[in-house]
Amino acid sequence: MSPKTTSEMTWHEKKHPDDGFMRHPTDFLAWKSFNSQHPSFSVDPHNIRLELASDGFNPFGNMSMSYSIWPVVLVNYNLPPWMGMKDSYLMLFMLIPGPKAPTNDIDVYLQPLIDELEDLWES
Repeated sequence: MSPKTTSEMTWHEKKHPDDGFMRHPTDFLAWKSFNSQHPSFSVDPHNIRLELASDGFNPFGNMSMSYSIWPVVLVNYNLPPWMGMKDSYLMLFMLIPGPKAPTNDIDVYLQPLIDELEDLWES
């Protein structure tokens, strides 16, 4: 990681403006609730906070063809929004291909990621 990126990894704690506007997840009640429930994690602003995002699309651009692909992406919320949403900072975890959406079976695909994140949480 570059020194510039490293210095921005604490933006959410040290540089985020506290002006009453909701600009970043740090402004939401869920973030504050997480901090109060896990004080040992929230005390160090270098601890990485991630969002899991997924949305399917038809890679062929032909809606009459029933095929979809679902990228699963991790977003780093430590970075400022103008950095964290750039391609170079988004982490593609997996692509779920198929003739249709994974629906309720998505947990089968996500289990390896959940296991890895639980290992990181515990260590």
